[in-house]
Amino acid sequence: MDFPRRVALFGGTFDPVHEGHMAIAERARTEMELDRVIFIPCRQSPHKQERACANEEERIEMLELSLADQPWALVSEIEMQLPPPSYSWVTAEAMSEIYPKSRLFWLMGSDQWGAIQTWTRPDHLADMVEFIVHSRKEKPSAQPGFRVHFIQGNHPASASEIRSRAPASLPTEWLHPEVEEFIRSHEIYGRRP
Repeated sequence: MDFPRRVALFGGTFDPVHEGHMAIAERARTEMELDRVIFIPCRQSPHKQERACANEEERIEMLELSLADQPWALVSEIEMQLPPPSYSWVTAEAMSEIYPKSRLFWLMGSDQWGAIQTWTRPDHLADMVEFIVHSRKEKPSAQPGFRVHFIQGNHPASASEIRSRAPASLPTEWLHPEVEEFIRSHEIYGRRP
């Protein structure tokens, strides 16, 4: 089997996936010369008490619709198969077994990077991956013992705003057309109290 050399793991709730996520992944792919970006929808974040609005199957379906035309991108259901909560170090261990010959990166936002020391076993995670940190404004600071690469970009899309505006006025410019149609046809954000 021919393994990709450089693989980024991109975890998130993706509730829903939007064009901002795609812009971050594309920038990381280009700047870091990645062979693959793997989108990993989180089953249950240990840092968030609230559950996702869309269920697991809906979030996976929206990701598959959004990534269908991107040969460098994949969806992994690994965190849906692991017991909750979804710890990044557990995910990285599992992915390092799937991609044993690949150089692994963890793609994240600067807000997550700023809180990395509060994560469970951050040093163990840092032993397995290099971090790619996306920032909209100033460049974040490096942290001792962590291999990190910084990328910048500014896309206005917001999953919370998409959810709050649905179903009446979805910001179509922030959504892949098939994801928008999926949200509307399944009434994902507006059906629950």
